Amino acid sequence: MPYLYRIAYDGTLFYGFTGHPNSLEPRLKAAFGEILGKGSRTDPGVSAVANAVLAPQKLHIGYVNSKLPRGVWAWAVAEVPPGFNPRRAKRRRYLYVAPHWGEDVDVMRDAAKLLAGTHDYSSFIQRRGDKTTPTITTVESIDVELRGPLIYLHFAGRGFRNKMIRKMAWAILATGRGVLRLEDVEDLLKRPRPGAVPSAPAEGLLLLDIEYDVEFQVDLAALRKAYTYFLEKYRYATAHAAALKAAGEALAMWER
Repeated sequence: MPYLYRIAYDGTLFYGFTGHPNSLEPRLKAAFGEILGKGSRTDPGVSAVANAVLAPQKLHIGYVNSKLPRGVWAWAVAEVPPGFNPRRAKRRRYLYVAPHWGEDVDVMRDAAKLLAGTHDYSSFIQRRGDKTTPTITTVESIDVELRGPLIYLHFAGRGFRNKMIRKMAWAILATGRGVLRLEDVEDLLKRPRPGAVPSAPAEGLLLLDIEYDVEFQVDLAALRKAYTYFLEKYRYATAHAAALKAAGEALAMWER
C-alpha cells in the first residue's frame, strides 16, 4: 500500500519543489527512495506547512527526517489505497502576506470578490510548455484581512494553476493602490490576456493545507521541530526588520 506524507518546508532554501538540481524533490527522493506523486509543485521561494508526497512504503518519520536537509520535515503519514493521486485533493488553502502601505482594503475586498468564482484565468496564469493546460477553474474564496502593518490574503480552491495565486495577489494589491481599477480586473477576466498581470513576490506565499479524505497520524516530535524552526526564524526576521527600520529612520534624520 502507498503512504501519503505531510511535508513542511522553508521555501527560501530551495529552488522550488521540482525541476531544478537545487529543488526540494531530489532531497525528498534521497529520504524516501521513490516519490510516486506530490500534492503541489510550489515555486522557488514559496514555503509550505502541509504539502504532500506519496511514497511506496511506510517509513518511520524520525528516519525520514534524519535523511532530510535543514528546513524540511515530514510530520504526518496516512495509508492510502492503490492508485491514489495526491493531485486530486478536496481543497487547497494558501496564504499570501504583504506589507500594508496604505492600500484601500475595501477596494481590495471588492477585487477579491470579482476574482473568486469560476472564470477563465488566462490573464492570471503563467503557461508552461504544455499549452493544453485548462485555464477555466474555480476559486472557492478569497478573503482580505488587515492585521496591523500586514495584509493577509486567504485563497481556497481545489486547484490553482502556475503562478495563479501570486498574480491574483498582485492584482488585488494593485487595486488597493489605485494601479488597477475594479473595471480593469473585470476586463482581465472577460477578455483574457496571457502575460498581462505580473506576479507578486514568491516569499509572501505559503501553502497552508491540502485537504484529503484520509486520516493522518501526526508525529508530534517532528511537528514541534518544524514549528519551532519557523517561529525562531520569525523572531530573527522581526529583529532584522526592526534594524532596517531603524536604519531608514536614522538616515531620514539627515534631511532635517
